[in-house]
Amino acid sequence: MSFLSPWFLAGFALIAGPIIAHLIRRVTRERQQFSALRFLQESPPRLNKRSRIQHPWLLALRCLIVAALGAGFARPYLRTDLPLVPSTGTPQSVVAVLDDSASMQRAGLWAAACQKITDLSGTLKSGDQFALFTVSGTELVSRERWLQTPAEERARLIQGTLAARSPGWGPAQLDSAIETAALQWEQMAEATDSTARKRLVVVSDFTAGARISGLAGLQWPKNSEVTLEQLKPDHSGNSGLQWLGWSPDVSSFAEPGAPPPKAVARVRVVQSLKVDASSVATRPGEGGLRLQLYDARTNRALGLPQDLTVPPGDAQVALVPISADAPDGPMRLELTGDAEPFDNTLWIVHPVPREIVLAYYGAHGSDDLKHARFYLERATAGWKDPVVKFRAVSDALPATAAVTPPDAPVRARPAFAVIAGPLAADQVKTVHDQLIAGGFALVLLNEAAMVDTAAALAGETGWAPVTPALASAGAQPHALLGKIDFQHPLFSLFADPNFSNFSGIHFWSPQSLSLPPASKAAVVARFDDSSPAVLELPVGQGRLIIWGGDWSTAAGQWVTSTKFVPWLQSLFERAAGGEVRPSVTEIGDTGRLVTGAAQWRPALDANATYVSTPPAQPGAYELIESGATRLVAVEVPAGESNIAPLPLDDFEKLGVPLHGGSSQPAIADASLPPKPPPGMQTAIVLEGRQKLWRWLLAGVAMLLAVESIFSYFLARRDSGLLPAKP
Repeated sequence: MSFLSPWFLAGFALIAGPIIAHLIRRVTRERQQFSALRFLQESPPRLNKRSRIQHPWLLALRCLIVAALGAGFARPYLRTDLPLVPSTGTPQSVVAVLDDSASMQRAGLWAAACQKITDLSGTLKSGDQFALFTVSGTELVSRERWLQTPAEERARLIQGTLAARSPGWGPAQLDSAIETAALQWEQMAEATDSTARKRLVVVSDFTAGARISGLAGLQWPKNSEVTLEQLKPDHSGNSGLQWLGWSPDVSSFAEPGAPPPKAVARVRVVQSLKVDASSVATRPGEGGLRLQLYDARTNRALGLPQDLTVPPGDAQVALVPISADAPDGPMRLELTGDAEPFDNTLWIVHPVPREIVLAYYGAHGSDDLKHARFYLERATAGWKDPVVKFRAVSDALPATAAVTPPDAPVRARPAFAVIAGPLAADQVKTVHDQLIAGGFALVLLNEAAMVDTAAALAGETGWAPVTPALASAGAQPHALLGKIDFQHPLFSLFADPNFSNFSGIHFWSPQSLSLPPASKAAVVARFDDSSPAVLELPVGQGRLIIWGGDWSTAAGQWVTSTKFVPWLQSLFERAAGGEVRPSVTEIGDTGRLVTGAAQWRPALDANATYVSTPPAQPGAYELIESGATRLVAVEVPAGESNIAPLPLDDFEKLGVPLHGGSSQPAIADASLPPKPPPGMQTAIVLEGRQKLWRWLLAGVAMLLAVESIFSYFLARRDSGLLPAKP
């Protein structure tokens, strides 16, 4: 037996206290009272050579309590460390996790990791089970494939599999990979003895940017152990770029006599650990690091380079102006002066505001307060995204409003049509074709004849106008919105109870309609007499919206209410493809860019085909979602630039059953804490796994209870309250 804190064994010296106390006889066993003795003062008994130990069994019990308490604080453990390779007769269920994150692209890491996996497979016996996974979630060698391969061919199987692989660009989500790998033990237990040794070997550089928080609370099966093999790169330092966003201040970067830049990008330059001389690739500037912006399509330099000086372990924010004459396409920001180039490139895409052509059908002037055009033009003026280009029906529609076949891979957004007057036959066909191609149309029922126009656009028959019953409680008859479906996209903006009150909006000229039973139209809102007020139905890939009334102050209070502009902007955002999404994200987090199904292709390869799989490499991509095409940038995860070593003790704190063979190579950096002495980590792991001190403290508690009962019994017997033995 060994002790983790042996200095607490000095507490054994306290055993002398109970011994001395028991040698001093303060009272006799039997007392005889004499009246004359009350005038004498008592004197305590003196310790002499003839003094005998009083109650030896009680003394032994008390000494045992003191000894057990001291041994418990010394944290004992049994040296039962098991070898990495068990005996031949013990079956093993071995699962290996190979880190293929972006930081593994550093020099020397991938070759060392493949060698570790090859050496591990060579130590396995013919009856052992084995499976190999990567941190990115790829199963390189399954259990079934391992068992189906002859024992003499398994080494070549591992070598061939690893030779065809290379590190990727994703994040090091070690917790997810370890949890997935641990689940393989359940499948392995079905094909072998359930008492087989369960081993999990993780080969990684274990950088501080890796995610391990998900391991907290993970239930580990019995007889399982985890071995961590930490790799050491050829270079100790690294510099990297991280995207921060766009700076709101562009005027301060304008040079005299020159227009201000279109945007200013904010990036962070990080310097991890101490950079040794061997890790310096080039030093183009006096500051050691240099930033340069390029046009990604032509590789033309944009603007002047920036020289930076970043101390080891520190970071610096750099502002990169995008000149007004820079192209609207993708750009590339390069960092030079670092020997580890995997995180030295940022792809920059300046977001282009979405444009929607609003085609207004109605013979109304722009200054006519009695019709909807006046309020539409002013409500949509100044929007930044989407940007609404208003065009009356008499104007020629732009090329972006042309009809495109629905099956085209890339198509322009059709014009958003607002119909405030009856349409001719050719106009009905134009708007109907735009709806089929994915456009939106809004029909205002400002008169009964507009019901026929709405039915023609919907491609249905049997629609008939209905005049709602007006309330007569006020000075002027009016209708109200009585029932609204706040789960529908048209009114979901007002689903919060603080904004769902529409009782103060009066409609003085409402117009409703009756629908045939087979109609596809959904009633989104009704007037207070239950007649339809707002309807929506699909037409091809587009949407047709019908509003029961006109948009003017003479027809109601809708256009002057506080809900009109938010409702209108929500509708146009929906027509443009949804809310504004970011244009820059990291690998593994592409869900931030899309809301549903999407297609991707590299922006620099016009011959590439669109795929539904999210990108696995950094770069600029064309993204198609809901028929709209836009440019996005995908970056290396920012955490991969943080290459400081992750202490392996953090895994133990999360409850991972570490094996004593886990290795953490020394890092040549004086700023790091010293490595623990050899064997210390094994002792900590063994003591933490056995926890013998808990049993000792539990025994102390039981002995104290026994000692209390025994002392109480002896005290009552010595005082004469209990009869003595004959």
